[in-house]
Amino acid sequence: MKLLSHSNGIHKVEKDKISKRRMLKKCSISFIGLLIFGFVIQMITNVVDNTRLKSRFKYVRINGKKMEYKIKAGGEYTVVFDGAIGTNMYEWDQVCKPIEDEKKASTFIYNRSGYGFNDGEDVRTPEDQAKDLKLLLRKSGALEPYILVGEEYGSLVITNFISLYPDSVAGVVLVNPICEEQAKTSEFKKDIKFKYYRSEFESIGANFSLTSLLSKIGLTMENSIFKEHITESELYEFNSFKNKNKYKNAVSNELGNLYKSSSNSQVTGLLGNKPLYLITDNEEDPIKKIGESASTTVYKEEIDGSPFSLLDSNAIVNGVNSVLKDVKKSAKKQ
Repeated sequence: MKLLSHSNGIHKVEKDKISKRRMLKKCSISFIGLLIFGFVIQMITNVVDNTRLKSRFKYVRINGKKMEYKIKAGGEYTVVFDGAIGTNMYEWDQVCKPIEDEKKASTFIYNRSGYGFNDGEDVRTPEDQAKDLKLLLRKSGALEPYILVGEEYGSLVITNFISLYPDSVAGVVLVNPICEEQAKTSEFKKDIKFKYYRSEFESIGANFSLTSLLSKIGLTMENSIFKEHITESELYEFNSFKNKNKYKNAVSNELGNLYKSSSNSQVTGLLGNKPLYLITDNEEDPIKKIGESASTTVYKEEIDGSPFSLLDSNAIVNGVNSVLKDVKKSAKKQ
């Protein structure tokens, strides 16, 4: 209670109510100020990184968006590599080298939208990404037919590519492939749900330097195996992009494709009698149905971890050589 100077009565002043309202207003202003500050800092960081870093790869524009690639000529077939979520074309360094040294085939590696120096896009399904890859291969001059190699998420891009452009494909190597049937199960969705929503949060936070801050204290999603097995210069470049919105948005988009089961390409007999080489921990992997049993080889992996291409590159090289051998043998009979 307080005696007011302009009154001869006693009135209650709602001091607490007024202070809470002011506090809420101050907090809101402070929060908005932090967002603006974080946004400005992120923009400055992006500009600095764009002037400080230069891509070492060629690029073309697909649908107006920059996509970088590397092609090394070496034979009548082109081996095309597509990797796991959150990695980039450096995933394939150790696999490409022996193939290029022996000159048994040409090699082609690239970054999907949002990775590396590429421009980002909001939504791309595996089918969209397969169409992007086809245009990229054509514009880069990569000669057909292709031996397609896909690891994990990359396997979805590959099977969509086969579905859309079967005549461009000579053979396939799939490494720990994602089976579309299994991706539709409640167990799979439950397992991927937290990762997807977390990636959405990190994508939004990347606009305001929040994701960079969380990364510094070890609270963002990271692929430690990938980072440990690439060179120092590659790691420096990767770290410069990993907390940017275009990269985080690309990761979130692809995890979202898994969570929403946005791919429907793996029909029975998809590959026909063309050689299929599976590297998997499941000898009865359901994805075998896309090829014929007589043309399918299954290699049971012994190493756990992702990306597998950096942990046992020889297994993938052997798979590529096996498919190349079968493809050339088949071509001689025709």
